[in-house]
Amino acid sequence: LSTEQAREWMGQAEQVIYQAIPESCIADWDSTVTTRFGHQEDTAIGYNPHKPGRPSHHPLVCVIAGTRMALHMEWRKGNTVSATGWIESMEKVWSNPVAQHRIKLNRGDIGFGQEKIIAWHEQEGVAQPNYLFKLKLTKNVKRAIQAVDWPDWKGSPTEGMQQCAELSIKLTGWSQHRRVVVNRTLKPLVTGPQEDFWGLSEEIVHAYVTNLTIEQAEGFQIVELYRQRGDCENVFDELKNQWGFAGFCAHKAVVSECAARLLLLIYNLWSMFVRVLKNDGMHTEAITSRYELLMIPG
Repeated sequence: LSTEQAREWMGQAEQVIYQAIPESCIADWDSTVTTRFGHQEDTAIGYNPHKPGRPSHHPLVCVIAGTRMALHMEWRKGNTVSATGWIESMEKVWSNPVAQHRIKLNRGDIGFGQEKIIAWHEQEGVAQPNYLFKLKLTKNVKRAIQAVDWPDWKGSPTEGMQQCAELSIKLTGWSQHRRVVVNRTLKPLVTGPQEDFWGLSEEIVHAYVTNLTIEQAEGFQIVELYRQRGDCENVFDELKNQWGFAGFCAHKAVVSECAARLLLLIYNLWSMFVRVLKNDGMHTEAITSRYELLMIPG
């Protein structure tokens, strides 16, 4: 069985999951590192925060926000970065008519805020979803933030409170000016009795690029919309620690990929089954739901 044949075979079953996509949903894109031990096919040495220097796989996963549903997975070598193969993956998702009608926004961290990915959303004459990506604080981004006049910051400049500013900038490598929302928070550096004497503080700054208009979402709403993306990290936590997503790996890459895709399919079906049967539309992690449902025949 070749990799292409395996993906085609699994793709037929995976299409069923698209029917469960809610209306006007958000697609969260993220990648995870699965460390490998030994000499398996298609493993490579790349970014590995837990086991530096160890070979790994680096799958890219699309999660539907608010549902804990892993809609699509792209199996990749360990020497890839977050955005590697994103356009090809998104076009596979976008080829489904249900996804075209229901996915309204793509959301991702600093690994996805690149010209090619952003430009894909901005194609003229093509109905594409909007985008919201976190920006890396490069020198040019910092320079643009420093140039913001004090009155242009919205919100009180009180320690511990958030301020927001709107920019329209064209970074190096960008084809045009784009909307950038900046959020900053003044936090104390020193806690305790010395705080009143020294009065030291630091600015925590984050920047986001989006093509959502101000009529669709104001600056503070953009910041809150991105923060909701944190829930997709819980999907990887559940998959790895409760479903064994990072555990099984065969010598042949096609076997490892098929096993991972089957696991995601079962995870999605199980989550939907539990949500409908037991929890009134709310997600319950497997560590709880499996035990509870096994008690029924017991």
